[in-house]
Amino acid sequence: MIYFDHAATTKMSEASLQVFMDASREFFANSESLHDAGTKSAAFLEKCRESFSELLQVPNRGILFTSGGTESNQIAIQTLIHTTDKKEVLVSPLEHASVWQQLMALEQAGKCRIKVLPVDSFGQVNPATLEKMISAETGLIIIQHVNSEIGTIQPIAELAHIAKKAGVFFHTDIVQSFGKIDLDLSDATSFSISSHKIYGPKGAGILFMKPDSPLQAVLPDVHHEFGFRPGTVNVPAIAAFTTAAYDIIENREQEAIRAMKLKAAICDTLEARVEVEGGPNTSPYILGLTLPNMQGQEALLALNEADIQISTTSACSLRDLAPSRTLIATGKTTEEANRFIRLSFGRENELNDSIIFKEEIDKLLRKR
Repeated sequence: MIYFDHAATTKMSEASLQVFMDASREFFANSESLHDAGTKSAAFLEKCRESFSELLQVPNRGILFTSGGTESNQIAIQTLIHTTDKKEVLVSPLEHASVWQQLMALEQAGKCRIKVLPVDSFGQVNPATLEKMISAETGLIIIQHVNSEIGTIQPIAELAHIAKKAGVFFHTDIVQSFGKIDLDLSDATSFSISSHKIYGPKGAGILFMKPDSPLQAVLPDVHHEFGFRPGTVNVPAIAAFTTAAYDIIENREQEAIRAMKLKAAICDTLEARVEVEGGPNTSPYILGLTLPNMQGQEALLALNEADIQISTTSACSLRDLAPSRTLIATGKTTEEANRFIRLSFGRENELNDSIIFKEEIDKLLRKR
């Protein structure tokens, strides 16, 4: 099997799996329990928090452990909108479904007003445009670092600095870039990370919120994670997540080179009529293609028959029959958006996988 869907999820590494099993045996107790077993779990959880504090170069007090990227995004948005008295939210049209679902629900409840930022044909947000669109009513800006469908990399440090200068909260989803692409998040108010995108277990994530920001928790009487997240923390999953994070950061440079080679092996010999999405500044791990004469779903099924696993959109939007919001925002028609496929590369992939994919997609296109 050739697995080209790492942006949807990754296979848990052997090291993470071993840590998960060991921690499940040793740190099974609720970290909020007052007995010795609970205290032991709590102490271990704090060691994991300190590890992430070192990896991310942020205060450990701002690190909240969650169940994943979706919950991290939702808690951040709820908290930031609850804290600010300004209702306008500026948001990129390329955001993950978890961001859009939360924002639309809050807008319907009268708690915010969504204002969509324009992007160019590559999906880029222009910093000058962002600066002009910030008004006296703007309380929050949300822009992801790397898009999960076409791989567009936003100038997140510059965008976050503009928000900070204007006194506006800034949240960024770094699920597709953590451990893969250089980050400067010094001016971001909050950011979200997911474990299962970096060879860790599902059910674990991080939300960082600057501890020096005057943030107000939405739910009363919550005791977990500094009062911002209800529910028992999954200590074994966090332990395995920590192991995966160290591993992906340690191997970041060599894995980025591998991904670039995999991507180039496909892009360099593509038919001219196959369009590569996202422009020149994209993640080496994500390749979005618009096919000339074939529906993306049709290509997915045909490639699946050849034992090649790809996607046609973000996994969290796959059951939605509407065209990708990302592709429409970059100027594609619905018909063009329906001809889109996505490949996302990982550490198990070899150069020959790209060659085989290229041969199979060429066969499919020749039949049309």
